[in-house]
Amino acid sequence: MEKIHLEQAKLWLESAEHIANTAGESNAKYAVGVAMLIHSIIKANDALTFKFMNTTARRHDDARRLFEDLIKKDFIKSEYANYKQIIQDAITNKAKAEYRGAFFSKRDFDKMKRNAEKFIKMSTDVVE
Repeated sequence: MEKIHLEQAKLWLESAEHIANTAGESNAKYAVGVAMLIHSIIKANDALTFKFMNTTARRHDDARRLFEDLIKKDFIKSEYANYKQIIQDAITNKAKAEYRGAFFSKRDFDKMKRNAEKFIKMSTDVVE
């Protein structure tokens, strides 16, 4: 099941890249892309928590706590402890991107994309 979550994370990432690269000149595409990148990070985290704890976050606020538990229980190397900030940034921006119509620039998209790629790579290395 964790591999399905990971596969979905990668698809969210690919879809975000597609939207950002092909959706015309409007900056609205970056808000949509950021929302998709947020989902990719959350799904990659779900892959980790499902592999080691047989659970996923019921609420997005639980995602960071579960990730911290993975570190504390030595399922994930402590060198990845700072990745909890990637999850926190994703959670903080989720409502802004999906419901509040906040402005996201190409720069915002690119930063979130780098974070998503980094988190997915780490998750892939741990899961596979």
